Amino acid sequence: MGFKASSLVLSSLLLASNAFAGRGGYLYQKTFYNQAESYIDLLEEKPTDVLAKLPADKQAKCMERYSGILDDGIIDIRIALGYFDWTTGRPVKAKFQNYGLSPSLDLGAYAALKAILTEPCEGNSRFCGFKVDPSNTNRLSREVKVHGKSYIARIDMQFASQSEYLDENRFSLRTEQNQRTAFMEDFFARGLQNADAIFYFGHSRNGGGPDFSPPIFIGSSNKVDYTNYYKPKRPGFKKMVAALSNGKQAPIIGLMSCASRDHFLKKLQEIAPNSGLITSMDVLLVEMVYTAMIGGVDAILRGQCQASFYQSLRMTDDNRKYITMDGMFE
Repeated sequence: MGFKASSLVLSSLLLASNAFAGRGGYLYQKTFYNQAESYIDLLEEKPTDVLAKLPADKQAKCMERYSGILDDGIIDIRIALGYFDWTTGRPVKAKFQNYGLSPSLDLGAYAALKAILTEPCEGNSRFCGFKVDPSNTNRLSREVKVHGKSYIARIDMQFASQSEYLDENRFSLRTEQNQRTAFMEDFFARGLQNADAIFYFGHSRNGGGPDFSPPIFIGSSNKVDYTNYYKPKRPGFKKMVAALSNGKQAPIIGLMSCASRDHFLKKLQEIAPNSGLITSMDVLLVEMVYTAMIGGVDAILRGQCQASFYQSLRMTDDNRKYITMDGMFE
């Protein structure tokens, strides 16, 4: 994902609010937690659809979307956090600690999401109340009621950066990072094929993503090489297309990255015409796609239908401007 000039506001907020940095937590963890908490406050006030109260045609379309998701009694949601470097061209310092060039956001986002998901529920939101699987700490589950029936909701969530530090991931931890990248590419591909809903949260790389690797730079600079690498080669895009071209396809795909609609929608609609797609419409702030992902997961956990699902993605003015969905209930 790229940042607009307004990301300078984001950077000051991240550094000012991050009480976790340097105290055993991750850089950006508290900021992601606070953003999620604020958005969930809005979701808690949002009513859950009652299927019987919808017009017959809306009921039919809603049931059609959820039929394949609910049939086996398990709502299988997967969240793949890409290698989410914050590349500004200068070292990042916070709480008297130097994180170097291009520190990673995905570990902090993962920790914040896990914390929020395991908190007690309040109001109408269902992005809460999950228990961590003791045999797999990256899997969380809870019981939910969708359209009057009980189901097990399961969220599998993984991150791509081996550490928060670019130099470690490129050099001293290079073998471990390469293994983690390969694991994440497989995790995402299997989610595209087998999950009920798969969400990618990370960089679009100007159409070269989704990406689970440290960035490719121009020579020895700290400038990401869009011109000669990501835009012409499109490595992540090609892997995503290959995964979707080989068997089953997830009913819901969320690409929570910058300008993902422009970069990916046309081809995905061609090869996965029955998948509902959630995308963004510009190069924008991280908070927008992050909170929209939370809204999308919450909507699935409630069985929200057309209008309510769309509203869950767009609970703020910024999200209403930049977040959209295609093929969900048409």
